[in-house]
Formats: sequence, C-alpha cells, structure tokens
Amino acid sequence: MDRLEYVNCILCGGNDAEPAINATEAIGIVKCRNDGLLYMNPRPKVSGVRAFHMHFVREDNLELFNGYRRKILQREAEAIKKIKPAGNLLDFGCATGTFFENFQRSSWRLYGVDSSFLGVEAARTRYKAEVFCGTLREANYPNEFFDVVSILDTLYYVPDPLAELTEAARILKNDGLLAVELPGLTYSLLRERGPLCWLLDRKWVRGFGVARLYYFSPSTTRLLLQRTGFRVINMIPEQASLGRQGISRLLNNFHFAVTRFLFTASRGRVSIAGKEFWLASKADSLCSRPKEAAQCDSRDLC
Repeated sequence: MDRLEYVNCILCGGNDAEPAINATEAIGIVKCRNDGLLYMNPRPKVSGVRAFHMHFVREDNLELFNGYRRKILQREAEAIKKIKPAGNLLDFGCATGTFFENFQRSSWRLYGVDSSFLGVEAARTRYKAEVFCGTLREANYPNEFFDVVSILDTLYYVPDPLAELTEAARILKNDGLLAVELPGLTYSLLRERGPLCWLLDRKWVRGFGVARLYYFSPSTTRLLLQRTGFRVINMIPEQASLGRQGISRLLNNFHFAVTRFLFTASRGRVSIAGKEFWLASKADSLCSRPKEAAQCDSRDLC
C-alpha cells in the first residue's frame, strides 16, 4: 500500500464516494456521490504513474500507435480542420506522432508532448514536429500560443485532468479549439468485463487495471470542461481502436454503425461509442464565433 495513495474527486474536491467496481484486491473504482465521477481510489502514486508512462511506448508495441488507430485519427483530424484549417497544433500525449500525418506542414506548425522517450524520438524523426518529453505543465508554453490543442486517448491516464485542461486553456488562443478523445463509459463497462469480454478475449475481466485512473461519462466530461473554462461545441461518437482482424473487426464495425444510428436517432442523448470525440472552445469565445463554424451543441447554445 506504500505505493498507493487516496485522492479526492477532482470535480467537487470532496471525498464522499462509494465503491463501484473492484479492479484488484488493492485497487477499486469509486463513484463520487456529488457528481457521479468514477475514478480509481486508492491508486498508484504520481511517481508510479509517470514511470509507467515513460515506458508506455516500447519496441514491442509500436504498431499499437502506428497503425491500429489511423482511420480514427483521420476522421478526428478532418473534424478539427473543418473548424481550424491551419495554425499551431499541440498534441498532448502524442506517442509516436501518428496524428501529425493528417496535418500538412505548409499549413500547420506541429508540436507534441509525451512522457515516453521512444515515442518522442519517433514523432520528432517521422514528422519533424517539435516534441517535448515530459508533462504539459513542464513544457511551459507561452500564453495563447496554440490554435488547436488535442488530447487524444490520454486524459484519463493523467493524475490531474483538471490541472491539465486548465493549462490547455492558458496556452490556447482565445478563438482556439480543444479536441479531447475519451473512451465511452457505457462501452467500457460492457467491454471490460462480463460476457462480451469473454467472447472477445476469453476472460471475464480485461480492463480496470492500474493505468486508467478515470472513467468519464458524458455528464462528467461536460462538467470537467466547464470547470476548466471550456464550452462544448460538439461530441462525435467514434470507433473503438481497430486492433484486430476477423470476427473482432466485423463486430467492431457493426458496433460503430449501430452507435452512430442510436446517437443520431436519439439526438445525441444515447451513446454506446467506443470512443467519444469532444470539441470545445474557451467559454468566453464561443458566442463570438461564426455560427457555421461553431456548430453549437443544442445543450450549450449561447
């Protein structure tokens, strides 16, 4: 237990939480009674989390970052470029930099942040991006420097998402765009344990390990963004990572088709997406943007 620590809810600051999921004998997922946030408590100390991230990209798992997510990243990049066609792009948690291949250097200046030495070197070499090895706050970028800050499949791994998004707001231009990709909560709860987990992985529990510190729902994601000075423009349901072939790939594609249908039919109220792609602007700048660019979510209209 000396490697673990107890933490409060990042959204309300309280410690009024109830057990929700037993991850291991020592680690569990709790649910805040005030705002519904699911988070690991107790969890590995910050030093342990950082040590894990430093070796997250390895020689034996490069394909996980280079190929499996390419189509998903292409769609997400297109959604960004419909609102921001050019400028300074920062990808926090860039790993090997695959996301950068969707942004032409003639229109974009590419920056990245990652804690993995191997990932940073790959991103620098392949895409000539300016990549900082460390944390976002350690990079200490200038105020209002970036047109786009992307945080893809990363935010739920970091010890303090509230602080990271506050830093993102500081370095983002007033008319800048924040792009955040998170695992869908409903999908995660169904996929990580139970019959679906057994069908695809031949084991009853797959996830809920020591790496994932937070499980964000649409409501807690909105609350987190609001608390850090952002206002939601849109949430786009995305596909779970395409890491397998055969029946698993067919099921993944079928699930994605059903996901988009349900999301559209329910007018955004029902999401079973593997990933949820959030676009947000600074709260004090959304109302001044052109309506056709903002595409405001109906629950966030000015």
